[in-house]
Amino acid sequence: MNKIKIGLSISLTGNYSIQGIESFEGIKLWVSDVNRQGGIYLRNQGSAFLLELIYYNDESSVEKCRTNTEKLILEDEVDLLLGPYSSSLALASCEIAEEHNKTLWNHGGSTDEIEERGFDCVINAITPASNYSHGIIDALIEADPNIKKIATFSAKNSGFSTRVSNGAKEYAESLGLNVREYKFISGTEVFSNQLDDLDSCEPDLILGMGRAEDDLALAEQLFSKGLNSKAAGFIVASIKLFKDKFGKKADNILSASQWERGLKIKPDIGPTPEEFTEHFKSVYDKEPDYVAAQGYNIGIIIEKCIEEIGTFDDLSLREIAKDTEFKTFYGTFKTDFKGNQIGHEMVVVQWQDGEKVIVYPKSLAQALILYPR
Repeated sequence: MNKIKIGLSISLTGNYSIQGIESFEGIKLWVSDVNRQGGIYLRNQGSAFLLELIYYNDESSVEKCRTNTEKLILEDEVDLLLGPYSSSLALASCEIAEEHNKTLWNHGGSTDEIEERGFDCVINAITPASNYSHGIIDALIEADPNIKKIATFSAKNSGFSTRVSNGAKEYAESLGLNVREYKFISGTEVFSNQLDDLDSCEPDLILGMGRAEDDLALAEQLFSKGLNSKAAGFIVASIKLFKDKFGKKADNILSASQWERGLKIKPDIGPTPEEFTEHFKSVYDKEPDYVAAQGYNIGIIIEKCIEEIGTFDDLSLREIAKDTEFKTFYGTFKTDFKGNQIGHEMVVVQWQDGEKVIVYPKSLAQALILYPR
């Protein structure tokens, strides 16, 4: 039977392996589901095509990711190229894809640098990093119009972390809030100097915006020292690893999330959030985090675009993706003329009594925000 070759560089080991593996699980599940249903039917071919997934472990290395991406394009001659997990790796894949005019379907890199660089080859499916903290700030102002101070922690050698932090600072200051920034090198294990200074700052909100291992280390030391703020949020708190590590201490901690199973969405194609969650659990015996949803979602987006035009021609798919709008279980998919995502909206989640619930925006909330913590 005819096949569509799909290429992927993914972090199965290294610093990004926690999210990389889960992202890979989402992608594999989509491929399996399509093939179990007999493939994707192409009108212009008059037949269905099965999917063949070709992947290489990039070991969380930028250079390895570059090599993998080039190999997928030139040696494997894949029909469709998926991006890796993590902003730095996605950016590296974008650069290689751009050199070869190959469309990169980006589901795992949210750095604004992808948009700033003006790539023509990228289709972005997720909200950019600079918007990550807007919802948390809005939710707290709504809960307490008198908040004044925010303290942000970010890794200065991480493009993703820096752009999340810069976006939070710019947005908070536009609302009249004071922002104290704490910068560190990713991989820092001891934050004692920053935390000593934090005591004098007395922030209403503390935001951890590092890579996963950075946020976990920071949160552990903040919990040990005693959080002296009314609210706290960490990017890593959006995944279940945070609760698994900290138990009851995770309660009342906030995060921004690209996707949650509790979203009330009626998709135009594919499963509902609840159906996806139960399906993922039945296969992997665990709840999916948003990165798994991102992996599965990029597949649905490609599938929808193929069905729209009846071909898997790379450039044709790129153009239809830039000129269409629809809903999946992940939310609205819509890009601007450059392929930058403008339709998808993030939510604010909070751990409450061991459960992660959506607390903002109110139209999607499953529970009221607990504030102060």
